[in-house]
Amino acid sequence: MLTTLQIVLYAVICGFLGYLLADKLGLIRPFRLAKKESCITLLAGAIAGIILSADAFTFAKWIPALEGNYDTAKEFDAATWIASVLYGGIIEETLLRLFFMSLLAFIGWKLFCRKEEQVPTKVLVISNIIAGIAFAAAHLPSTAMLMELTPMLVFRCFLLNGSFGIVFGRLYRKYGIQYAMLAHMLTHIVSRTIWLIIL
Repeated sequence: MLTTLQIVLYAVICGFLGYLLADKLGLIRPFRLAKKESCITLLAGAIAGIILSADAFTFAKWIPALEGNYDTAKEFDAATWIASVLYGGIIEETLLRLFFMSLLAFIGWKLFCRKEEQVPTKVLVISNIIAGIAFAAAHLPSTAMLMELTPMLVFRCFLLNGSFGIVFGRLYRKYGIQYAMLAHMLTHIVSRTIWLIIL
């Protein structure tokens, strides 16, 4: 099992490579939070958080093994909250969006649109969708460690994580990686807050 240090090391390496790729793709933006873009991002993160929180009242009711996982969500644990927010917002966005999505877009650009001076939007969109699917698939191993994977559980994973991943990827493509990170962090904060209050 990967240690925290290994995960951070991978994120740093992939972040560096992702930055180089994103720069070639024209996806590097000034690292600041503009008002309009921030409002859109906060709205997206809040909506995603509300949708994610609904998992406890929908899929968890249909998947008995999943319902038990929400027992821990009834109590506030600072370490768990911080780890969830930072891992999702920084580590996952660095690996899946800044690095993987950028790598896919760069390869797609050079293989299929090499005559284009700039990476075509369609390449970025397709790369985002693939990265979103990969983002969902990446959650399956950890889920399998906790419970048996069933068709319903796999469907849930791809529906929720895949959709969120595509939204975060669009924010990265349109505004910059910092906005994808912010939305991802807020998704965890909002969902965990709702669980804490309602469960």
